[in-house]
Amino acid sequence: MNDAGTSASSSDLEAEVSRLRADLSALTKQLSSAGSHSYDAARAAAQQGVDRLRSNAQVLEDQVVERVHEKPLQALAIAAAAGYFLALLNRR
Repeated sequence: MNDAGTSASSSDLEAEVSRLRADLSALTKQLSSAGSHSYDAARAAAQQGVDRLRSNAQVLEDQVVERVHEKPLQALAIAAAAGYFLALLNRR
């Protein structure tokens, strides 16, 4: 009689362990999917940021080139002054 009770509880435990394994497997798949989705979203946002920075840098470069063409002597004086100050900082 005791063996029948033990056998029943043993099979109940096996069934419960089997259900837990299935639940764990499903949870692992869900977490993997969520992590992959989060990674893809972060990567897309980072790529948009990089694209925006490149665009802004290109606009800034175009503006600088335009200014240099408009006022070449002023651009040369600014470049010389910047070089002089960088040389002073580099000595220290």
